[in-house]
This record gives sequence, structure tokens and C-alpha cells, in this order.
Amino acid sequence: MDGGQGEDGGARLAAEALLMSAVDLDRVGRTMRVLLERSGRSVVYDDPASQSRLEITAAAASSANGFLPAFLVAGEAIWRETTGKGFALQIARDDRSLLGYRAEGIGAGTYATVMLSAMEAMHQVSGGGPVVVSDFNNLWRAAVGRLEQAPANTPAGRAGMDR
Repeated sequence: MDGGQGEDGGARLAAEALLMSAVDLDRVGRTMRVLLERSGRSVVYDDPASQSRLEITAAAASSANGFLPAFLVAGEAIWRETTGKGFALQIARDDRSLLGYRAEGIGAGTYATVMLSAMEAMHQVSGGGPVVVSDFNNLWRAAVGRLEQAPANTPAGRAGMDR
């Protein structure tokens, strides 16, 4: 990172530093992969097109162009419902990725809050069995429903989740 002062006396940052997110996406992906591998739990996706349940490898589940965006969005729903704040997820359309979206960055929160929230989301959809990634949709809808019902003076009621 290029330190020093800019012409206006403010701090000067290298271009690559400006592109960094608040939470290291690669670190989250690596940790998610190890967590899934060591847990011994399978990760599955109920594919509506083929009407079949597909087993997902830990590598695909934890990849930024795999299922990691789903884990992050589900974790963010948990965190937003609890605190009224999200993770400023940077997710872009990508037709070459597994879900059609790619995670590009995490702009807010901490490594611990992102990981713990994603782990809670996994727990909520697994019930002790496999982690059913397609059930993250139900988790998201339930969180939105609870937020819409919350009184305006609670953190969850002020959150105003984007759909």
C-alpha cells in the first residue's frame, strides 16, 4: 500500500487499497471451506429444474463464484435482523458462476460477525442434517417478514431490508 500525503494534505492510498473490502472475502471463503470439510456435514442444493438433490463439494460451497454468495446473503439476513445493519455485500451478476452471481467483496462488518452469521444461517437450514443451500431462500423470506412486522423503534424495525 502506498502511504504518504496527497496534494491536498490528505492520506494517499494505492489503487489496490481502494478496492479492498472491510472483510477479506478470500479469508471468509477459505475458512468456510475448512469449516465445511471438518464438520463432516454434507451441503446440498435442491435443484428445481431437475427435481433432484445435488451434493455440493466444500470447494464449490465456499467459492466466490459458487455458493458463497448464498451463504453470505443468508448470514447478512441473520445479522441485519439482529442489529439493523448489513455487510454491504458486493455481489455481481456472472453468467459463468454456479448461481449466476459472484461475490466480489464484503464492505462492512467484521470477519467474526460475517462468519458467525453465516454459521448461524447454516445451522438454521440444516437441523442437524445436511446444509440445504436452497433453504436459504426460506430463511431470507422469514427474516424479511419478521422485519416488516417489527415495531419501528427496534433495530430490526428500522433496518428496511432491500429485496
